Amino acid sequence: MVKRGSLYSLGKYKLPYSFLLPTFLFLLVFLAIPLLFGIYMSFQKIFLNGTVKFVGFHNYQVLLGESRFINNLKLSLLYVVGNVTLTIPLAYGAALLVTSKLRGVPFFRAIFLLPFIAAPVVTAVLFRAMADPTSGPLTILLNKLTGKHYIILADPVLSKLIIIVHSWWRSFPFVMLFLSAGIASIPNEIYEAAKVDGASGWKRFRYLTFPLTKIHLALSLLIITMWTLQDAETVYALTGGGPGYSTEVMAVRLFKDSFINFNLSTGATIGVFLLLISVVFMGLYLTFLGKE
Repeated sequence: MVKRGSLYSLGKYKLPYSFLLPTFLFLLVFLAIPLLFGIYMSFQKIFLNGTVKFVGFHNYQVLLGESRFINNLKLSLLYVVGNVTLTIPLAYGAALLVTSKLRGVPFFRAIFLLPFIAAPVVTAVLFRAMADPTSGPLTILLNKLTGKHYIILADPVLSKLIIIVHSWWRSFPFVMLFLSAGIASIPNEIYEAAKVDGASGWKRFRYLTFPLTKIHLALSLLIITMWTLQDAETVYALTGGGPGYSTEVMAVRLFKDSFINFNLSTGATIGVFLLLISVVFMGLYLTFLGKE
């Protein structure tokens, strides 16, 4: 039996709930229902003639028994860790620069934002051109430094490196924006007091700037981690997952199986694995935030 107080509360907040209703319906139709349907598809075998067969956890067992999928999983984790590791120091350096009172800061702020503003596929094609085996500046520079001729996108190690560098180059402006907002919110009196106490620039960063911007860092890293895990278009545009499977992250494997090979069941199963990994990373970051 519904209590009278709850009905009164529902009537009292009818207008706010009505404002939230379109957003709720949008999330339900375009997020919740496709997500649940995708999870359901992972327990099916879908044939090209339209026949559907329920197979339970068979798709999961097949994938976990594949060396190719294990390689996809390792590459995705390497992709995320490499991106995050490179992004943090550069983002902090850029954030300190754009929040300083130096001359020409607006110019640097605009330059730093360019990688984030440009379309992902456009920047991937740009990096691919830079790694061209005959006229690419990266290839020419590498050849002069080593005295050997390298085809960057045909080398398993160099191709991994270039997709990580590209993702880092695109990610750091976003983290920089978050960190800049955090640094700008710190009262200047705190820094003045630290200077009076004789704290050096490194100590001010270590004991003031970094602890007071940890929340901004964690939130921005959570977002770019999700982006990196789901990044199929830039990796596919750069290397196509090659050479061989050396840069085939899980998102690229999902794209290939779903839209090239039309193996929808495997694609849906890989999507569920990506969702589970995202939840694990989200739990780690939220635990970090909770402790802070």
